[in-house]
Amino acid sequence: MNTVLDTSALISFLRGEESGHAVKSILHANEALVPAICVYEMLAGVRSRKHKEDRSNLLDLVTIVPLDRIIAQRAADLFTKLRSQGITLDNEDLLVAATALTLSVPILTFNRRHFQNIPGVRLV
Repeated sequence: MNTVLDTSALISFLRGEESGHAVKSILHANEALVPAICVYEMLAGVRSRKHKEDRSNLLDLVTIVPLDRIIAQRAADLFTKLRSQGITLDNEDLLVAATALTLSVPILTFNRRHFQNIPGVRLV
């Protein structure tokens, strides 16, 4: 089953953490979807050439989901709905959630609390 990989899951995999094994199985099944915003998160501020190469190589193994108008609108709607309930989330997390909701797939993340208040989001 296709699965959106959040930045936390990708970083866990790169660090060789035990939790990163779930990412490995999704990669092997060729079912990894990564929102474009996560590409930004993965590469922003990377100073080491090796870290940048490792991250770029990992991103070569996944399908990058571009940020389009439908996903952007869905994220904006989520922002408005959650804000009216007094819940504020980072725009990056809203874009990841909107991507998963638009594609009707779950999210693999290790920051579950970032997504727990978003209606309809399925977490792995």
